[in-house]
Amino acid sequence: MASRQPLRAGVIGAGGIVREGHVPALRRSGVEIVAVSDPNVGRATALARLSDIPHVFASHEELLSLEGLDFVTIGAPNVYHAPIALDALRSGRHVLVEKPIATRSADARRMVAEARRRGLLLGVNQHKRFEPYARAIRSAVAGGALGDVYAAEVRLVRRSGIPGYGSWFTRAELAGAGALFDIGVHMLDLGLHLLGFPQVERVRGTLGAHLGPRRVGLGGWGDDRRARGAFDVDDTALACFALAGGGDLRLHVAWASYGEEEERVTLHGTKGGADRLVALHGPGRPLRLYGRGEDGAIVESAPRLSRRSHWHDGIAQFVRAVRGEEQLAVPPEQAVTVLHLLERVVASSRAGRELPA
Repeated sequence: MASRQPLRAGVIGAGGIVREGHVPALRRSGVEIVAVSDPNVGRATALARLSDIPHVFASHEELLSLEGLDFVTIGAPNVYHAPIALDALRSGRHVLVEKPIATRSADARRMVAEARRRGLLLGVNQHKRFEPYARAIRSAVAGGALGDVYAAEVRLVRRSGIPGYGSWFTRAELAGAGALFDIGVHMLDLGLHLLGFPQVERVRGTLGAHLGPRRVGLGGWGDDRRARGAFDVDDTALACFALAGGGDLRLHVAWASYGEEEERVTLHGTKGGADRLVALHGPGRPLRLYGRGEDGAIVESAPRLSRRSHWHDGIAQFVRAVRGEEQLAVPPEQAVTVLHLLERVVASSRAGRELPA
């Protein structure tokens, strides 16, 4: 069998998400990484040396001038996602962008329209969907095992997870929002995905900056983390999404908190339920599925799931889509919906009341 011609890619951004996520995932998928760009040329050069990437540029425009690039990945601060992606699409390249797709849903819709107009793929790295427990819950919901899900809750609460003070993560002009756009985007996308992306009718949200301004909760993520600097974003977000046809999806995310770290997904339906929590059920089988036994009593099962990291699976799936082997698993239109709903959370928090979605 003839060998398949490798895809050629450029990576835009040289921070932690690109170094630890994009580059190894692309290499594992057989992609040839031919260029990296970052305004911090020293950081880009270090990544190029570490990963044997031949070309280094200070700007994405220079990278896009290279011939023979099939696609690019974007791991830049949130505010740059839309302009870089639009430039890349206009240059004729497929694009994989980190979450959130943009900082404004209007910009995200322009990205989707540009990709559609040019017949190109626009992927968004919402990798939580690829976790084994997410696949198992989605299968149970889609197969009707839970009946009508009337209550769902997604939580990702960290004890010390603030990615620096004064880094782009904690500056609204660069990030758009704090914990809401960093980890809230993951959990809202996951919750909606598990439910089959139902229509949301109303949103009630509350944002707060309770510990960040007190310099409590500095985490270990991010290349630019430091103990001093600007912090004008949220560190905690709570929201309730009223679903068309009945039912609610609740969201709670926090970068920092006085309590146990928790990543939990809970669904309650008319025929069954699901609960994923490592601290309660153990790392071996963290997911419990609930239903009715033959005698009518509620019974539970603990499916055996893969324990390997699936952080890279979203990138690998995008590569397969570029090769024409699969459809995109994360349609960009859904990423636009998620961003729009996060914007409504912000608006609701500012208004102090529930708002139409």
